Amino acid sequence: MNNEICEKMMENFLSLDKNERIPLKVTLHLLACKKCRSEVHALTLAEKYAAEPLRAKSFRETLENMSVKPVSMTKWIIWGVVMIFLMVTFGLILNRLDRASFAIIFNVIFGVLITVYCALFVATNMDFFVKKIDKMQLV
Repeated sequence: MNNEICEKMMENFLSLDKNERIPLKVTLHLLACKKCRSEVHALTLAEKYAAEPLRAKSFRETLENMSVKPVSMTKWIIWGVVMIFLMVTFGLILNRLDRASFAIIFNVIFGVLITVYCALFVATNMDFFVKKIDKMQLV
């Protein structure tokens, strides 16, 4: 290809912001010109490798600066045991009464209670879960 055209296309490519869409004429030129395509590939790899240590360092610093608030499981376990005890107790009582309509209402109410219990557990400890997930992704 013509050296002037290659220089102009590379200049156009290098003037783009990061992740900006490459113009059609530059894309077509890169498809046709192996030299320019190789140069763009090498530049992309160089940028990727140059940014990698910075990205890893900033993640580590962020995680080291974050303090994970310990989750007190005692109250959650106590309330969970109370819920299970109530479910078993009411289940046995309803079984003795032999009322199907009460059993349906009972199951729906406890299903909602368990859902609310789990949602509250996750919502009140969201910070803990987010930080644990971030730490697991670095490994």
